[in-house]
Amino acid sequence: MVGPNFPGFYPLALLCFAMTCLPCLQPSRITNGIWSSYSTMAVRTSGPGPTGLSLLVVPLLGYPGVTMRRMKVAGQMSGGTTFIELDEVKVPMENLIGEEGMGMRYIMTNFNHERLTIAIGATRQARVALSAAFEYCMQREAFGKTLIDQPVVRHRLAKCGAMLESQWAWIEQFVYQMTKMSKAEADKELGGLTALAKAQAGIVVDECARCAVLLFGGNGFTRTGRGEIVESKFVTVSQM
Repeated sequence: MVGPNFPGFYPLALLCFAMTCLPCLQPSRITNGIWSSYSTMAVRTSGPGPTGLSLLVVPLLGYPGVTMRRMKVAGQMSGGTTFIELDEVKVPMENLIGEEGMGMRYIMTNFNHERLTIAIGATRQARVALSAAFEYCMQREAFGKTLIDQPVVRHRLAKCGAMLESQWAWIEQFVYQMTKMSKAEADKELGGLTALAKAQAGIVVDECARCAVLLFGGNGFTRTGRGEIVESKFVTVSQM
């Protein structure tokens, strides 16, 4: 656990992000890293398998062996995505979070609320895009009548609406269950289902954004005026 060359320190032998394990000399990436003084990292402190991983608070800014540089990415440019490279970094043993060997469990149980938050945000964005499409179709006229009077347009909107309302009902169910369960029970019973809700939210927002751009026509590709909202949602979804 503690090497002879680092008495009282954890040598960062293995850095883990998003369930992918990388040797510490290979750069990894993290959101907002460029502005962070510290980072919580899962490191291997003992044998193989999930029970060999522990969580540590690792100093970043100006810390020996830590190199950071900002990455230019598409989509959320304000996210501060950062390359972090560790080279023989030593972390004091008192920086251990919780119990040794419990890192994987801490990470997986923390995912539940993160996934639910993402699912709520994505579903809300889907509603914004679809609402804009509804409003536009009720006003835009083509061939002597509004778009909403066209059966094929109503069918497309109804299909997205069914997906959206089903997704939102599922999310409300999760929120209700989390208020009635203990954290330990919710972590056990809702973990896998919350992951599915997040994945389904991505499918729903993708369908609603594409539907909105389709119905907006050329206006859906303008960054100003009536198509501004759906264009921004479509660009975000297409870069996911």
